[in-house]
Amino acid sequence: MNTSNKRMINVNDSQNAKRIKKECSYGEKCYRLNPAHFREFSHPHLEEILDNFSGTGDYDIPQKYSMQRSQIIDQLNVIVEKNLYIAKGKEEKKETEDPKSSAPKIIENQTQNAHTNKTKPEEVPKVESKLKDNIRINDEISRGTCQERKVRDSDYRPIVPPTRKYSDYFKVVPPKNKMAEKHDASAPYYIFYTTITDAKETHAQPYSITFQELLDPSLGELKCSLQINFMVDASWLLAQYYFAGYSAKKLTILYGDESPDLKNIDKKKPNVEAHFVTMATPFGKHHTKMMILCYEDGSLRVVVSTANLYVDDWENRTQGLWFSPKCPELPAEAMPHDGESPTMFKKSLLRYLSHYHLPQLTFYTDRVKRCDFSHINVFLVASAPGAHFDLDWGLTRVGSLLRQHCCIPPAETSRWPLLAQASSIGSFGKEPKLWLTGDFLHNFTKIKDQSQMLSTPAPLRLIYPSLENVRQSHDGLLGGGCLPYAASAHAKQPWLNQFLYQWRATSTKRDKAMPHIKSYTRTSPDNKMAAYYLLTSGNVSKAAWGSINKGNGALRIMSYECGVLFLPKFVINEDLFPLSGNSPKRLIIPYDIPPTKYSSDMSPWVSDYLS
Repeated sequence: MNTSNKRMINVNDSQNAKRIKKECSYGEKCYRLNPAHFREFSHPHLEEILDNFSGTGDYDIPQKYSMQRSQIIDQLNVIVEKNLYIAKGKEEKKETEDPKSSAPKIIENQTQNAHTNKTKPEEVPKVESKLKDNIRINDEISRGTCQERKVRDSDYRPIVPPTRKYSDYFKVVPPKNKMAEKHDASAPYYIFYTTITDAKETHAQPYSITFQELLDPSLGELKCSLQINFMVDASWLLAQYYFAGYSAKKLTILYGDESPDLKNIDKKKPNVEAHFVTMATPFGKHHTKMMILCYEDGSLRVVVSTANLYVDDWENRTQGLWFSPKCPELPAEAMPHDGESPTMFKKSLLRYLSHYHLPQLTFYTDRVKRCDFSHINVFLVASAPGAHFDLDWGLTRVGSLLRQHCCIPPAETSRWPLLAQASSIGSFGKEPKLWLTGDFLHNFTKIKDQSQMLSTPAPLRLIYPSLENVRQSHDGLLGGGCLPYAASAHAKQPWLNQFLYQWRATSTKRDKAMPHIKSYTRTSPDNKMAAYYLLTSGNVSKAAWGSINKGNGALRIMSYECGVLFLPKFVINEDLFPLSGNSPKRLIIPYDIPPTKYSSDMSPWVSDYLS
């Protein structure tokens, strides 16, 4: 029984319901459940149902919407519960109703005589039979939920094939059953960049990827998955799982940006569990973007990404992902520490997950312990809130790894610039040496066999879009929506202009796709080689990487972040990564190298331009 439709519902007394709205361009195909969407856009097919709704019992949904029934019920409940629409005639009816009469009324049968207000006795359905008829769910999303209820005490949750077309809802349609082959071809890096909707040249690139490809059946049948992220649009994310046939599979979500849709999602979708990660300080964010995809054969894959889980981040923005090879299940007699990689990836991942202290993660930590990570060739580099005295987190983790494995010749280190590319910039103080060219630059430019004596620091080139870069983007000024650097912050550090370089990405056809990606590398003076590559969620900020307390040496971090560090010795068994297009071992970095410095009349993009 669908209990959500049995409540007495009041659709009156809301100023939001009276505002003039633009009609949703998706029309009857709209799948959104976000209250903000219904506050902004009208949906005539939903409003017509509400106009004919008596206020109790079930919605009278036309037969032509039978394949969308459950989705429409969820949408109607959002509109009603948030008072986002006043049904025609409801205000007048409220004034003339007998105040003594409060008994719920049954929706009248559609075969009622059109010329009378009375209904024949035989045409009035019984409450129970009416409700039983209404819980027949033909839509696959609903069937997925229904199937999940049947098997929630069982280990196996079935695939629920979609009947609607992916192409009716999304502009870029990836080929089906091709991702395993594409993934194998991406070795040894396994690096991908998001397909850009308005740049068709990117659609066929071997290193371009859509979210739907992460769930491609060629990779194996998904059993369950963990999504750790900052911003999550539940409607968009669940639509992705629906089209992959995984609407009944267990999904766990950790998120950091308040979302009403996720707060009680388990009541509507029993197979989905969401947990909001609270932060100790308003300056800290749960900013990690990571997935753990567990398969029916006992294996798993890890995805470390820079993209939030909502539509904008996967359309016209440059994002990066590391999509691990499959980590098979270990033999039953194996110990939890077995199956470790030379990079100690498994230990680092378990350390990161355990920092949450959440029972919701127990299943996934157990799965990680039971899998073989011995072939993983990258280092996990994470940040977690708190004061750290070890070298396991943030910028000291980066510095420690580079100190052991970065092979730039010591005599040349001052000629290898650090390229720090980000989508936001922190507040660093009145002068760069307080953090940017101090702790930050010092740790990100450490090398193996480096003398302890003071040496000339490496040049710092900070790649961040200018106002002009954003103006020329696919989305115009709206392309700057993913670049939250504030004018007030920049006004306090005008010296930053000397370090700024433009976003140019002609080589990968992403010049007009503004970067939400964050990446760090050091390149040779001739721009042909790279000493390392760090792909991460962490922007250039103290909150992300930490600042060192000069008194006790503790590293103070405010945010959760996660990234992967590529070091040549572990990935290609060489000292440096080739950046040349002719090399079979070429490392693809999304922006142009060398970067282009800001001209004297340029200014960095600030979020205030959208105010």
